[in-house]
Amino acid sequence: MLGERLARARKRAGMKQVELAVALGDRYDHTVISAVEHNRSSLRLDGAIKVARTLGVSLDYLTGLTDDWTPAAELAEAAVAHAAVLRPDYSPVQLVTGGAVGGGAEGDADHARVDGYVPFRNDWLAKHGLDAERCSVIPVTGKSMEPSIQDGAIILVDHQRTRRRHDRVFVVATEDGELVKRVRRSTDGWWLVSDHGDQDRYPPMPWPVDAAVRGQVMWTGKTL
Repeated sequence: MLGERLARARKRAGMKQVELAVALGDRYDHTVISAVEHNRSSLRLDGAIKVARTLGVSLDYLTGLTDDWTPAAELAEAAVAHAAVLRPDYSPVQLVTGGAVGGGAEGDADHARVDGYVPFRNDWLAKHGLDAERCSVIPVTGKSMEPSIQDGAIILVDHQRTRRRHDRVFVVATEDGELVKRVRRSTDGWWLVSDHGDQDRYPPMPWPVDAAVRGQVMWTGKTL
């Protein structure tokens, strides 16, 4: 399937095998492309991703999971535009999954991806000074912020607000991962504090030297 789809996509893009090989980089030449198209060889995942981006098709199309050429990013943009027409009083905020932020456990931002959009009312966004394009909705794991933010909840993060503010909740990136914590200032500096009542289990943390604020948490929701 990959060989047939690769040949179709290459011809659709008006590229010769040697031209595609040049576009893909030093590890490729026309013999590699020919071998793949004739099913004598295959591509590693990183190679397949490069091919999809170069030819402007989806990875799902190349691997036979769909017959639609359109890349996922373009499909998402089309869906957002369509939703905006149908619901003009709402704005879509990207739902970032696969890299859940830890309320007390380590996050995995390297594997995060945009997996859809969540609509928010324009008047609510305006009331709180939020720009939907500068926000994201993110799942949270861990119980350290309960009862304010429950394990498994989602949060709306405003990525424009990166200045520390006393007693507000932020997403903070550290060398151990991304954390959701309340930020407090005392006479001896800034601290990351959990809302959980068990302070022995979730003790306050001095502000890490390498920490960076990713955004302020403005809203949370949970499926019951």
